[in-house]
Amino acid sequence: MNVNSSTFHYPPEFLNLLIDTIPLLFRSKQDVLLFFTGAGVDPILTNDLAISVNTNRDSISKYKIVRTVLTRLNERGDTALRERREIVKRVIEFEAFSTCWGEDQLKARGLVAEVRRVLNVKDSFTKMQQEREEERKKRSPLSKKFMRQNLIFTKLHLQ
Repeated sequence: MNVNSSTFHYPPEFLNLLIDTIPLLFRSKQDVLLFFTGAGVDPILTNDLAISVNTNRDSISKYKIVRTVLTRLNERGDTALRERREIVKRVIEFEAFSTCWGEDQLKARGLVAEVRRVLNVKDSFTKMQQEREEERKKRSPLSKKFMRQNLIFTKLHLQ
């Protein structure tokens, strides 16, 4: 699929935040791949990465795995929306920091908290937009009714 033909679900700054976060949540590259499998990512998107991990573990990093999978999901557009949402859901619900490498635990906690914060800000903005739209829809029929009544009133007084 042509990357330019669709809008990425993850904006670059959020994509980079996920790329920084997900590798810290797991000790092994296999666990990172398992995370994506658990999120419903099509094995077609991870098979080549799994082969790299199994044949030459040092040929690829956890960060490269995450970047590759997330980019491929973004390139799929709306067809991979469910998987992208599931990945974000799993990151923000992550609580088992004891499974991270000891030196990564604090950083992982901070990055998961940042993902939650960014998501809350975006959700708040979306909710405000939806409320404004709902209010506009409520007022629209009233405005039309008021304009009709005004027109009738004006016509009556002009006669």
